[in-house]
Amino acid sequence: MKVRDLVAELEKAGFVNRGGKGSHRNFVHERCSRPLTISGGLGEEAKQYQIRAFATRSRNAEMRNSARYAKIVEWSEEDGCYVGSAPGLIYGGCHGDDERQVFAELCEIVEEAITLYKADNRPLPLATSGQDFANRMQNVA
Repeated sequence: MKVRDLVAELEKAGFVNRGGKGSHRNFVHERCSRPLTISGGLGEEAKQYQIRAFATRSRNAEMRNSARYAKIVEWSEEDGCYVGSAPGLIYGGCHGDDERQVFAELCEIVEEAITLYKADNRPLPLATSGQDFANRMQNVA
């Protein structure tokens, strides 16, 4: 893989080139804690460690997208099964008799929803994980 191809992949994955010195470029991503430095001329072959670092960081950025959304699995007396939902990201959800299976299916649905948002070039909804929904709902009259 040429450096120019790696740079194109980085930009496609949401990394931003913050410049550098000489043939070094520093790429940052809002969901990655450290910059990724790519060296070499655009026509040169990218180094394997740079390609591996990009793969790892882009995977981490994607995982963090999914972690931004609360995933709730609860028992529904009315339906007689577990119901999974991801408020703020998807409408509806999934259901089943096994709590863990419902959660696994819900995680897949969240990943698919994020992929669809990106494919349509739409911004992701505001994050919902870490929000205190239970206490907030108690105050609703």
